[in-house]
Amino acid sequence: MWIRRRADFGSPRGDETQTSAPHPGNMLLPLETFGGLRDCFYSKEPLCRSAGPANGVRYVFPVMDGQEVIDLLEVTRSSPLSHEQERMVTGMLRIYRNHLGILDYGDCDELTGLRNRRTFHDSFARLNYGSCSEKCGELRTCCGRCPYLAVIDIDHFKRVNDSFGHPFGDEVLVLFAGVLRECFSDHDRLFRFGGEEFLVILDHVTIDEAYHTLESFRARVETFRFPQVGPITASIGYTQAVAGDTGASAFGRADAALYIAKQSGRNQIRSHEMLVADGLIQGRIAVGQDVELF
Repeated sequence: MWIRRRADFGSPRGDETQTSAPHPGNMLLPLETFGGLRDCFYSKEPLCRSAGPANGVRYVFPVMDGQEVIDLLEVTRSSPLSHEQERMVTGMLRIYRNHLGILDYGDCDELTGLRNRRTFHDSFARLNYGSCSEKCGELRTCCGRCPYLAVIDIDHFKRVNDSFGHPFGDEVLVLFAGVLRECFSDHDRLFRFGGEEFLVILDHVTIDEAYHTLESFRARVETFRFPQVGPITASIGYTQAVAGDTGASAFGRADAALYIAKQSGRNQIRSHEMLVADGLIQGRIAVGQDVELF
């Protein structure tokens, strides 16, 4: 588990916040090295400890989103909070938790709990490309770590609904979303795009890591046993997202690769860049070129 300090107000106090040099704001630090923060994270309860003889009292409050701790609020004071002040802080954080719940309800697919279609473009627009350039995606080798977009489609899903009924089809979608969460990291972004189609934004991976992560997921789906329905497979098309891309242009490339995967027998993954390099796709949807998704 890792933690990133997002903001510091005032002078840090206490033995766990004193460092020889301040950490960069985007640096991930091991949560286990911060005893008080770690204890608060796992207990999901406010914590109060002495910050040292000259530093007063340190409080750590969990910031919740549903049942999960998503942030930690650390407060150091020269004197303890009164009971009323502590209740006020926890009450404000409870209101914030409800606010996040309302936002999540609008941004999440009701059935699977994954992010929904309308959130995809905003998420894609916030991608950090690092050293990737517009030409990077045209090469068989890449400059390093880049984002990738994968389009995933459950094979022959219509047969599930036709043979077993929509309630079993819905159960397959829920379980499929669970396998997605199991196989991808917390930094990757998962979307249900509609019907049996899902999107994954892989965050800063190499070409090999993108392939092996997606292949591992495909193999996991193939061996997963869905109750009543039995084995199910998935086809995947993916592309490297580069500077100048829009969500529409990247989706168009990944979807073209998905089409080849399905035409080639399904239950496989295909890279748009490799298909272009091998001459199996003529040209590529240009970076930044919009295509209609709806």
